[in-house]
Amino acid sequence: MADIHHSFLGLLVTVLYLLTGVSGETLSMFSRVGDDVSLPCNNVVYPNCSSTVWNYNRAGSTVTIEVVALGKIKDDKTERLSLGSDCSLHVSNVRAEDAGRYTCQQFLTETGSQHGGDAPVDLSVLTISSTTPVTDLTPDADMTLRCSLFSFMGHGTQCISGVSLSWVLNETGTEPQKYSGSQDPQHSSCDITLTVTLQKKDNNRKWTCTLTEKGNVKISIDFTSTFSDIEENTTDSDDVISTVPGTSNAVKLPISHIMLFVALTIMAAIVTIHTSRRSRPPKALPPQAEEASGIEFHVLEE
Repeated sequence: MADIHHSFLGLLVTVLYLLTGVSGETLSMFSRVGDDVSLPCNNVVYPNCSSTVWNYNRAGSTVTIEVVALGKIKDDKTERLSLGSDCSLHVSNVRAEDAGRYTCQQFLTETGSQHGGDAPVDLSVLTISSTTPVTDLTPDADMTLRCSLFSFMGHGTQCISGVSLSWVLNETGTEPQKYSGSQDPQHSSCDITLTVTLQKKDNNRKWTCTLTEKGNVKISIDFTSTFSDIEENTTDSDDVISTVPGTSNAVKLPISHIMLFVALTIMAAIVTIHTSRRSRPPKALPPQAEEASGIEFHVLEE
């Protein structure tokens, strides 16, 4: 009777495994730095994930790191990893070092051998940065941006077949347009740069790097050029920028108006001082002065 029970359980597990439609092909997924991503497991046997194991291999490394063991996240991996109800692996606040190959496997028992094949997922992470210090971003300064894809193949290597990176320079984001700068023509490289000479209109402007796979845009990432000293710049020789206290709104005031305001303020102060002095009551004389004022002088006649 026990043998029949085990045989039926084994048959049930096999049917469930076949129904998952495991192909063994590697699934490619893309993410931006800072995003959250879910890596699907396509060979789940037990819906409660008690048979699921997730392993991680970093680019260029032969070391396999187990991050999920029979449905439980490893203690040192719980900060940004979690397991979904469908046994998918959730990675929050993605970092460049998260790029690599994640493999979902099934083990029916803790000490048993692997059941079925692997379900690998390659996670590639798109990054963008400025090689020019942010504090140096000012009008007429050169800015160099770098857009890189970290993948299981490595960083700065040839892109995966059919994948390319490119810059989208216009504000609408429809088609790349010419701009005063240089762009790496080798779009097949997964590490491209863009150098531009900034203009005043480029303050708070977004620069977009796009990843395309087989002609379809998969993901894009932005960098915003923000000038650190834009409030100090003048746009006209006769104008200065004044900021109202308690606000961040800059107001342009002609220098002539400011000089007139200062002159009127000084004149008003002078008139106020002069008026206050004239309106003061005369000071009382001291007693000695009063006695002196009351002395009568007699002329002696001879």
